[in-house]
Parts: sequence; C-alpha cells; structure tokens
Amino acid sequence: MPAPFVSELCGFREGRPNTSDKNDPLSQELGHAFFELLGVPHDKTAPKTVDKAWSAAMVADLAKQIAATAPHLRIRAERRLEEFEQYAHLSALKSLAEDASPEVAAALTRLEQATYTVPELASLVDALEDTLAAADSRRRALVDLLGDESPLRLDVAVDRSGPSVPVDATDAPSHLIAGFSLKWSLRTDRLQDPRTQGAKMATMRRGRMPHFAAVTMEPRPYMLGRLGRGTGDLDCVYHLALSPLVEAVQAVFASNKDRIRQRDMFMRMVEQRRLRDYDDLVAYVATL
Repeated sequence: MPAPFVSELCGFREGRPNTSDKNDPLSQELGHAFFELLGVPHDKTAPKTVDKAWSAAMVADLAKQIAATAPHLRIRAERRLEEFEQYAHLSALKSLAEDASPEVAAALTRLEQATYTVPELASLVDALEDTLAAADSRRRALVDLLGDESPLRLDVAVDRSGPSVPVDATDAPSHLIAGFSLKWSLRTDRLQDPRTQGAKMATMRRGRMPHFAAVTMEPRPYMLGRLGRGTGDLDCVYHLALSPLVEAVQAVFASNKDRIRQRDMFMRMVEQRRLRDYDDLVAYVATL
C-alpha cells in the first residue's frame, strides 16, 4: 500500500510528474504511468518543495501507526547524530573549540579585582592570561586541523531511552533505534548522500548500529539500482508506493532489450528485499 500521505505530495510541474527528471523523457513516461496508477489528477499542481512537508507527514504517520504497539519509541524529524548515546562522543570535538570555562573566567575576574589591593599580583595575572590565551590558540589550531567529521542530520529518527538511563531522565542522550534519509527523487549529484551517511554512521558509532535506510519516491529502476545495490552502507531502500511502481515498470519497461534488462534488475531488487514498501518500514519500526 502507498504511504497514506503520498497523494498530498504528488503533483505536476509544467505537465510532468514531480518525481520525474525534466531532462529524461523515459523518466517522464514512467512518471505519468506511475501517477496514473496512483490516481493523481492531471490538473493537480505539485507543491514547490516536499522535504519539510514529507518529513512532518511521515513523523506524524509513524507515531500514529506505532502508538499502540511501541509507545516507548519517539519519532522525530531533523535530528543530529550526536544527540544519541551511540554518537554522543561526536560533540566532544566541538566542545574543544569553545572558550575557556566560565569557572576560569570568574577566577581571573577575582584575581584582577584583587590587584587593586595587592598590586604585586598584577604581573602574575597578566602572565596567567597570556598562558591561557596561548593554550586556547593551540587548541583551536588542533581543532581546525582535525576538521568536522560529524555526519549530516537524520531526516527522520526513531529513538528510545538508553538501556542504562532512567525513564524519567530528561537530559541523558537517548538510544537511536533507526534513522532514515529522505530523497523524494534521485539525482546523480546527491545519489551517494545516503550511502555516505550510512558508512559514517557505521564507522563512528559506539555501540549497536541503528537500522539505517533511504526512503524515496524515485520511479526509475536505474537510479534505484544505483542507490540500493550497494555494499551494505544502507540496510535497504524503502519506496513510498512500491506496488504501483512495480506495475508501472512492468508496463513501461517491456518494449526493448535495454528496458527489459532494467525491469529485470528492478524486480530482482524487490525479490531480494533491497527495495521494500513503506508498509515494511512501518511494520519494522512497530516491532522495535
């Protein structure tokens, strides 16, 4: 079944489906067949952007669907990895770049005030300030040399209290159960983003690897294959409307050998569960 919110996000731009590449006639042909099966009216105008509306709708739908079976889970959009216990150490590097602690600043202020009554302390305070400034300069140089290795934000995150964290704790990092990268359509310049993020998550984690997958509305078998037939950076790719897409691909990609080859590759992805339906995503999250 298509995701219940998908019809709100579909529409046409200059006569082409908003899942289709304007420079790819085959993408547009497939997009029209796909939208026909989805029942998208031909006069429905596509929203200017779908990213924020999509993540908000998906968070609301997941929270509603799993409320009865997994009330301990929290579904949220736009979360940084370092918010979760497996990746909390990523924020340590950023803290090194911050100024000296408030305690040190307060102590220096008290010393400076004391110089009014004990003038001989003035030279010692000046020396201490110079030493702290030099240490701060060295620290910042090291931080600049290391760079920022923190991965991108998760478009949608599923988390719960950590196994060693009291239920009523509000300031402790939670445990990341699943993360999703949302890509309405796929372009060559951003195709590798989810796979790069998955690889970083696997490398940087301290603890259990969360379930991580891409979610898309891309119709082209070739592009889905480039994303989904990877080397383990993604657990799988979820599609918002897989059943109608399967039907559209079987109809459109049956006219010549090249198209048949792409159709067969696409069907293998479905059979191997590299490409899964949105219902599978909901069912998986509900069992966590």
